[in-house]
Amino acid sequence: MKNLENNLAKRNDPQCPDEPVGIICASFREGAPALVIITLEGKRWVMPWVHFLYAWHETRQELEQISLQYNSHKVLIEGVRLESSIQQFSKFGVEWIRSYDKRYLPLCPKDSPFIEKILIEEKSE
Repeated sequence: MKNLENNLAKRNDPQCPDEPVGIICASFREGAPALVIITLEGKRWVMPWVHFLYAWHETRQELEQISLQYNSHKVLIEGVRLESSIQQFSKFGVEWIRSYDKRYLPLCPKDSPFIEKILIEEKSE
């Protein structure tokens, strides 16, 4: 928590305008062969785009959700500013996503998606 407070203080300090501060929850690159998913617990999943079926986006009160459907798994993403990401998912243009605790939202650039939760479930046959 102290680190978060220090980063926020640096961001507001005019003496440090070039200090790189912030977190990124997604990397966009068209033609990525797979989506790497990093959960809040640190578990890493590699989901090849070749197994991707479809996605949907929904806004629920203050949070947005994106659901990614694969042949064998479904991925539920919750956060804010996710709507623009759905276009990237449709072009297989998301290289990786990562979730952070919501207390880190102030460190995420205002024009970037912030992912608070990622749930991955295996589909039953």
